[in-house]
Amino acid sequence: MRRRTLRRLVPALLILPALAQAWPEHAAAPLAEQCDSIDSVPMRQHVNYSEDIQPIWSTRCANCHVDWGKFPSADLDLNPPTSWFFLYNEPSSQDNALIRVVPNQPGRSLLFTKLNCEAVDVGVRMPRGRQPIPLSEQALVHDWILAGAPEVQDDTIFRARFEIRG
Repeated sequence: MRRRTLRRLVPALLILPALAQAWPEHAAAPLAEQCDSIDSVPMRQHVNYSEDIQPIWSTRCANCHVDWGKFPSADLDLNPPTSWFFLYNEPSSQDNALIRVVPNQPGRSLLFTKLNCEAVDVGVRMPRGRQPIPLSEQALVHDWILAGAPEVQDDTIFRARFEIRG
């Protein structure tokens, strides 16, 4: 019995280093209880970046993430018209392995995590030292990223196959 168990266990143990190496360094997502639930907010179709998302940055974020001839906080300028370029598929200045906005993947996007969760991979929850942004705005950012984070309005007819987010 012991010999048979050992024969099964050895191959499994040999594969563990390869699995550990293949596992993404930043694969762990914050625990659900550390994040705000946006499930109660209706999913939004056709998000327009300049009309729906940019006003969130201008109202809630521009006091720190602006370029006034010097470097904005975290090298992230959220002023129009360049804000989208600082977000879309761009690595974080704090950790190049983390991407600010991963199109179609809000849960892997550092931006959404920093707006939605208390525990974040780098830095602190945004906006720093102030109340979290309202759930409706968090959900809007989520839905924009889920739609592919388009620079203009997306043309998705039915996203998520009628499923609720979450």
